Amino acid sequence: MTDQPSQPRNVLAAAMASLMALSPAAAQPMPEQGFRIMNTGNTGNCIACHALPGQTGLVSTFGPALDKVASRYSPEELRHWVTDARKIKPNTLMPPFGTTQGTNASVRAQSILSDEQIAHVVAALQTLK
Repeated sequence: MTDQPSQPRNVLAAAMASLMALSPAAAQPMPEQGFRIMNTGNTGNCIACHALPGQTGLVSTFGPALDKVASRYSPEELRHWVTDARKIKPNTLMPPFGTTQGTNASVRAQSILSDEQIAHVVAALQTLK
């Protein structure tokens, strides 16, 4: 008896390959998307607390400025800051954008940002050297 893959397995593998080919943007984080998320009120809204390089108009000083943040933190550290800054700095006022775990009376059934959105934000932050 030979180990031939079954017909359904071949169909499933082909379907998965097709889906992956349709969404190359999901595999490649894009800084432009990240900056858009960071500047949008119902997603990241990072500019409510942080100043971005080149930002004009009303600039917040509530949180630290994000200029040169990529020089201070690795991509993995940036991901941790965005996902749940409380794990790095327990008394932070920065909301956990990637989880609802440990939040009180969350009105959201899911995190503020998806893993894909967080990847875009981290890609944007990595450009700030």
